[in-house]
Amino acid sequence: MDLGTAINRWASHWKRAHELDSLDREQKDALARDIGVPADMLPILVARDPAAGQELPRLMSALSLDAEDIRHIHAALMRDMSLTCSGCTAAVRCREDLSQGHASARYGEYCPNAEALPAGAPRQECFKHLRIPRGREVLVSSQKE
Repeated sequence: MDLGTAINRWASHWKRAHELDSLDREQKDALARDIGVPADMLPILVARDPAAGQELPRLMSALSLDAEDIRHIHAALMRDMSLTCSGCTAAVRCREDLSQGHASARYGEYCPNAEALPAGAPRQECFKHLRIPRGREVLVSSQKE
């Protein structure tokens, strides 16, 4: 990363943090409700790079899973997995594995969403029994309602 890119990233981060700080408590609570996260998680999300979490749809595609279909079937699960992905410390390794075509074989070694991503199952059967990253088991219909 060159100096100009580093400065632009820093300025962008500072602007996002300042915008969040300018909100009062009610506005922060409303924002958190709108995006489905606890209010105390907002500063954590703001601190992340805007590209954080973009590996999840790519990984799901590598596992022959359709992220949008799953989002329609179980939006809360996708939100939880996206939040987990955006805070992941193995993002560099994940991106490398995705670009080299190794992610489907290796993601279980480092991905915090590995339990929720059932590899090898037929697509229509994948999300009947899931484990949300926080450990709550859910049953999901394999067809859209």
